Amino acid sequence: MEEISRKVKKLHFTSRKLVDTIFAGNYHSVFKGPGLEFDEVREYSDGDDTRFIDWNVTSRMGVPYTKTFREEREVVLQVLVDTSSSLYFSSGHVNKRDLAGHLFAIVALAAVANNDKVGCLLFSDRIETQIQPRKGKKHVLKQITQILSVKEGRKGSNLALACKTASKTMKRRGICLILSDFRTNHYKTELTLLARKHDVIAIRLTDPLDREFPASGLIHLEDPESGQTLNVMGTRSMRRQYHDFWEHERFLWLRRCQSAGVDTLEISTEDDPAVKLLHFFERRKKRK
Repeated sequence: MEEISRKVKKLHFTSRKLVDTIFAGNYHSVFKGPGLEFDEVREYSDGDDTRFIDWNVTSRMGVPYTKTFREEREVVLQVLVDTSSSLYFSSGHVNKRDLAGHLFAIVALAAVANNDKVGCLLFSDRIETQIQPRKGKKHVLKQITQILSVKEGRKGSNLALACKTASKTMKRRGICLILSDFRTNHYKTELTLLARKHDVIAIRLTDPLDREFPASGLIHLEDPESGQTLNVMGTRSMRRQYHDFWEHERFLWLRRCQSAGVDTLEISTEDDPAVKLLHFFERRKKRK
């Protein structure tokens, strides 16, 4: 627990500096607003949209009255974090679980700096933990601790269940980030339904070995999700097939997300997550 506490403090310090310097001003400008909420009714004026006439008030008052609206300022950020066994794999010093924790810290602290609510849902083949959205830095630090404290062990990723759960619990339009390696199937329907109501961004966490198989002799492999083992020779032909397979998986992921109306971002364990997020924020801001 002492080690987790040190990690959280370090993550908070580095992420806080990033938020203060480059993210705070960009946060709200890159997400779709939560929408409009009812403000009041007033007497109808020429040029007002007739669709917003309040017929109940109009009938009581004898003259037309119209509804007025104001933009909702409070944003709810919900982060779906994959904690399955494949996230603990790494070819270097940083694994995908650590990368997920870093990304969560940056975005969550940016949300807190804008006085928004932050919550998270941790999932594997089941819902591991769900922390309801609340405001405040202390609440975010509790969630970072939760993410970094999850022990490896659960097999598989039920992203469909995670999306379905988020759809049920997010009552008002908000922002939904998904941090996963997306090594799962059969989630397109639930992802599409989630994206119809919320601004959903899928962040695919990768490792260099997800793209290229090492050029070496006989290697003993174990699938962290299924537990299956295999001895493989790293021949040129095998490396080409490996590369082509994962490129096809990446293509399918991009196509599913595009079809669902979900924005995408890929971040490797070799990348600087702050730089990748900043570039993504800038691109998104230009598209709005």
